[in-house]
Amino acid sequence: MASKRFGFIAVFLSILSITVFGQKNESIIAGIIQDENGSPLARVNVQLIGTNDGDVTDLNGKFSFKTKRHGKNILRSSLVGYEPKNFTLVLSEKDSLFFKIEISESSIKLGDVVIAGSGFTTGDEPKTLTLHSLDVYTTPGASADILRAIQTFPGVVAIDDGSGLFVRGGDVSETTILLDQATVVHPYKFESPTGGYFGTIPPFLVGGTYFSSGGFSARYGNALSGILAMESMNMPSKLASSIGIGLAAGSLSASIPIIPDVLGMRISGNKSFTDAMFRLNGVRNTFTIPPDGLDGNLSVIWKYSSTAQIKFFNFTSTDRIGVRVDEPSFAGVYESQETNRFHNLQWSDATERWLLKGSISFNQFTTEQELGSLHLKPSDMTYKVRFDAETNLDDDHRFSFGAEGEKMINRYEGTVPQNPSVLDPHGNVYILDEQYNAMRVGVYSEMELKVLRKMSASVGIRSDYYDLSKEGIIDPRVSLRYDITKELHAQASWGIYHQFAEPYLYNSVNGNAGLSAQSARHVTAGTEYATDLFMCRIEMYSKTYSDLVLRSSSMNYVNLGDGIARGVDFFLKYGGFLRTPVSGWISYSYLHSRRLQARDLVENIVYEEAPSSFDITHNLTIVAKVQLIQFLNFGMTLRYATGRPVTPIVGAIQEVGAEYYEPIQGHVNSERLPNFVRLDMSLGYFMPFGESNSATFYVAISNVLNQANPVSYEYSADYSQRHLKTTDYQRSIYFGTMISLGSYGIDN
Repeated sequence: MASKRFGFIAVFLSILSITVFGQKNESIIAGIIQDENGSPLARVNVQLIGTNDGDVTDLNGKFSFKTKRHGKNILRSSLVGYEPKNFTLVLSEKDSLFFKIEISESSIKLGDVVIAGSGFTTGDEPKTLTLHSLDVYTTPGASADILRAIQTFPGVVAIDDGSGLFVRGGDVSETTILLDQATVVHPYKFESPTGGYFGTIPPFLVGGTYFSSGGFSARYGNALSGILAMESMNMPSKLASSIGIGLAAGSLSASIPIIPDVLGMRISGNKSFTDAMFRLNGVRNTFTIPPDGLDGNLSVIWKYSSTAQIKFFNFTSTDRIGVRVDEPSFAGVYESQETNRFHNLQWSDATERWLLKGSISFNQFTTEQELGSLHLKPSDMTYKVRFDAETNLDDDHRFSFGAEGEKMINRYEGTVPQNPSVLDPHGNVYILDEQYNAMRVGVYSEMELKVLRKMSASVGIRSDYYDLSKEGIIDPRVSLRYDITKELHAQASWGIYHQFAEPYLYNSVNGNAGLSAQSARHVTAGTEYATDLFMCRIEMYSKTYSDLVLRSSSMNYVNLGDGIARGVDFFLKYGGFLRTPVSGWISYSYLHSRRLQARDLVENIVYEEAPSSFDITHNLTIVAKVQLIQFLNFGMTLRYATGRPVTPIVGAIQEVGAEYYEPIQGHVNSERLPNFVRLDMSLGYFMPFGESNSATFYVAISNVLNQANPVSYEYSADYSQRHLKTTDYQRSIYFGTMISLGSYGIDN
């Protein structure tokens, strides 16, 4: 069977080679398109008028295509919001022409980007750039992790040493993460109630991201708080590879243009081995099994025409951990082992009128968790189909629409404690052997239009149906942008967002089949000033919740929760890594929230209004990077945050005939942990050699001040005494190196 597969691949590649390289009479037209400031422009449509021959510029503004149309032709470049430009040319057989084209913004046409509130991008997108993809690697404390880097944005807080995205007072479940239109159902490694320790998707597989902490458009779907949409790398332009080795992990990667501009492949693998790092930093005894993982990635890109391509993205990872846990009702070892598989097939095409995208994805996750009375083997499979289309109706109107269907199969086997606070092996448990199937379908449409000479708007509507709740929802969304000057603009947005409860909450044993969708209404308003090297943004927001799911004494769970989160986010950024001697950013967030929440009194549950469990009143992050001498760079990240709210335990009831106690909660979130302070530093030496090769050596010190940052309060077995639990990860050191061949570690 294997020989047949390899034989098929060989024949397939041969046919492609004949198709591509057998056209001896073709001419090549290539070039780069920039704006008036010399910045590259993506998604510019370049075409020979009267033909289907053309291309769409990539993120670097580059285009290239072949044609048999010889003689006199007109080459046209066009992009919404810019004046079209025509060139007359005369082509002969085997000509190779290169154009450097500059196009100017139009004062009467729709701008290329309508900000839908609170949006930030990374990667190489022109004009909206806030963080370069290289910043993910070079931000101290981010551990080369996309999600940890996003934690330095305003509106996002880190409540522990993990990578969980807590957005504007919401928990991690209120932020949806997408990759190439597909939902990444399990975006974290070493999963926990606060997300996980690392993100699942490695940064070198991602070409750009869009992150929004509120007010996002209808195309991004539904989530109560935020959205992170990632795009994987496109066609590799040249052969490149890298090898990295550090104190706790090793990696290999390669980008292979099998047939230049037609067929390419990206492969990578990563292995974590944290034992040595934890021993060096004196915290090895915390673990019975140090965090250990392995992942492999394969991406195949086939550009089968000048405007269309198919991308097949695959990711598989396994990880395990064993850590000692000391709870009042049980002291023992928590062990977990996870396997995560993600596969996505995406098709895209940019015709003369339409930009089209479609995808089919499959995500499978299995895990086994053990701690006291908790012995759970959950698994799930998620299938998703999605289609998006957009077109320019005229110079002032852009229309887009899309549809998606998602099927989720969740299975639960094992035991879980009836009271989440009681983990004693002899405590009361629910015995689970259940499977839940859920189906969600959604559609949206959106119009971006020019309202006035300097004002543009986006008006969208989204509808979703969830079969477990037998409920359909309709969510309207509106955003406005006013360009005061070319660099300064004001924006505002309003929208309604829904999020359905997890499938297991609809079960008949310890759930409620009558749960409806949870809702949030977002209102944002702010201003932004941005140039090539400088950005300053300030935004105010209000997020109103309703129908949140809460625990109930009589019905297990009910839609009684409501609340509000209000605040201000500030973001200031200057320079770019390796572009300016000094670069970095400052982000600050102020948040005030109130929610109706459940208080467990053992005999019954009552409801109280209190701050959100992730209400961080003040959150400040400062990131600075300095080029000390040529190729030697220093970086630091300083984070300060107000302590998060906690619910104290004011008493306990001993179960009859049992040795454990059930805690009685005090007023919900009536106390706060001490403030959080952390300083991370790094030093890196970037050494280029040969042609497009480099070696990078780095050393990083986390928690330089050796601050014993708070995690939670721990209680004695009878809950009569408590003490503050602090993070195990105090001052620690990490070092490593990466060698890149064929690139400078910045793929394209």
